[in-house]
Amino acid sequence: MAILAWYWWFLSFWLLYCAVENALLFSKPPRADRFRKKWPKVSILVPARNEKERIEPCLKTLLALDHPNYEVIVLDDRSTDGTFNLVQRYARRNACLKVIRGKELPSGWLGKPWACYQLAQKAKGEWLLFIDADTWHLPETLKRTTQMAEATDADALSLLTRQVTRTPMEALVIPVMAFHLLSFFPARWALNANSIWSRFAGVSGQFIFIKRKVYEAFGGHRTVKNEIVEDLNFGKNLVQAGYRVMLGDGSDFSLCRMYRNTKEVWEGFSKNFYPALRFSQLYFWNSIVVLLVAGALPFVVLDLGPGSPAFMPAMVLCCVLWSVRGYQAYRYGMSRASVVFHPLGCLLFALIGLNSLRWFLTEQGHWKGRQLTAQR
Repeated sequence: MAILAWYWWFLSFWLLYCAVENALLFSKPPRADRFRKKWPKVSILVPARNEKERIEPCLKTLLALDHPNYEVIVLDDRSTDGTFNLVQRYARRNACLKVIRGKELPSGWLGKPWACYQLAQKAKGEWLLFIDADTWHLPETLKRTTQMAEATDADALSLLTRQVTRTPMEALVIPVMAFHLLSFFPARWALNANSIWSRFAGVSGQFIFIKRKVYEAFGGHRTVKNEIVEDLNFGKNLVQAGYRVMLGDGSDFSLCRMYRNTKEVWEGFSKNFYPALRFSQLYFWNSIVVLLVAGALPFVVLDLGPGSPAFMPAMVLCCVLWSVRGYQAYRYGMSRASVVFHPLGCLLFALIGLNSLRWFLTEQGHWKGRQLTAQR
């Protein structure tokens, strides 16, 4: 119990430090310059596979951007639900939008990296913006992003989007995922190519803004062609190749609804959990222990009352967890109602993790009709 108490004391201070450090790092882009005349051309690239029910809000907002020099290219990744026809209807009415059919998946590639790679080959912009089909954006998005990339002299800029959650499962699990990415590690350390922590660098695949010449020079999505969680590895490769990668907060102009119901949350995070940990049993079980011992157990001890020797560190940690979660809910527009249910969210996320392990150890992993296999 004494070891647990010391661990909780340490974790309380560590979480506060990381929360402050990352809050400073993830700054918001400047206000849009409405008087600037000349802007670099941007290619907005959207991979889409069976996104007919999701992609329309994305298209409508992309076509309403106030940036004067951009194109939108959507790649239909061999969808079976009519995605291509829907996007094509918009393309016929908007000259800046183009839809292309994806080629057959080559051996050694996974679906999303292959789709992104094909999109980059068709792009004409100085900058490439990779976004997901389940995102939508305010008109000033592209101007503000361009200004931030230029002001920070970034080779690549990845912005956090606001995570929209409308069902209990979404609200319980998605903020817990974001909390662990934002609160357990100072991202600034990982962005230093000379640091041992650069192996933990990553970007958000929902919003990657990168110079075209940089993308081509370091190999782009070819470097992550067989990665299930391609965005984390994409960011790591960029950083370790010596490029300047910046992170920011785009939650006030770009939004995303990753999943729409319990089944999608369960399967979507099952797809990503174990692969995000490099298929490492050591990393996996460490993550499960952290979820349960740091995220749920303190609240159990708190219920035991002041008689427990670990009561005080448990109370402090619970207060820190709730405070950091509350701040993130306010800052990034995540579910505020789910803050008090943090231990339940951690428990659910741990169960999803165990399912992810089962998927890949038994080769039952799948996503959008394609088999997923653990890298050996």
